[in-house]
Amino acid sequence: MKQLTDRVWEYSQNNPEGFTLNLETFRPVKFGISVAYLETQDSHNKESLEHVINHSLKHQKIIGGWLNDENEKYYFDSVRIFRNSELDKAIEFAKQQKQIAIFDLTNLKEIKI
Repeated sequence: MKQLTDRVWEYSQNNPEGFTLNLETFRPVKFGISVAYLETQDSHNKESLEHVINHSLKHQKIIGGWLNDENEKYYFDSVRIFRNSELDKAIEFAKQQKQIAIFDLTNLKEIKI
């Protein structure tokens, strides 16, 4: 686990503006709608990154990282990816997960909930 955590941490350092990463292939996810799980909310450091990775490995095996411009904190999330045609499902899931926004990876835009 430490090796995977170190690898994702390094990836985040090389992608300071944000990323969405498939942990199985270690390739970026570029299409779909990304919605974070509530269980991994407010994860900011390397220690909490390990929790995010553990959660992700039990779900879709996809992790996201992003910089919050308002507080200058870098966030890590275990995320679920929906097809772009499943926007309604993504929004419903986001509401269940108490998210304030989701991210359209295909069009690189935030969608407020």
